[in-house]
Amino acid sequence: MHQRSKISIPWNLTLHHQSCIGDSANLDSLGEIEICSGATVAQEAYLSTGTHDFTHPSRPLLTSKITIGEMAFLGARVFVLPGITIGDYAIVGACSVVTKDVPPYSIFAGNPAKSINP
Repeated sequence: MHQRSKISIPWNLTLHHQSCIGDSANLDSLGEIEICSGATVAQEAYLSTGTHDFTHPSRPLLTSKITIGEMAFLGARVFVLPGITIGDYAIVGACSVVTKDVPPYSIFAGNPAKSINP
């Protein structure tokens, strides 16, 4: 974990063996975040477990776990929304916005992130 990475609530973060969090990555861990063995979250990535219920007048906080699978790679400035699972060995390209689960062994990129597997 890089010394300039930011973690909102550290006890909601689980880092497994040889996982990596890059420079200035922001883990908004209002809910759980699990980063599995060998996974990389590159510099300035943003993982957000929190949102609000905009259908309710008081807009209560809602949280959902983010899971980054084994050996997955999230490029620089990737944004991951609450409740997302990035599958084992998946790759997410730089500056992508992940709005749905990324299957194992796939390559996603863009805003919103979509499959770009060859």
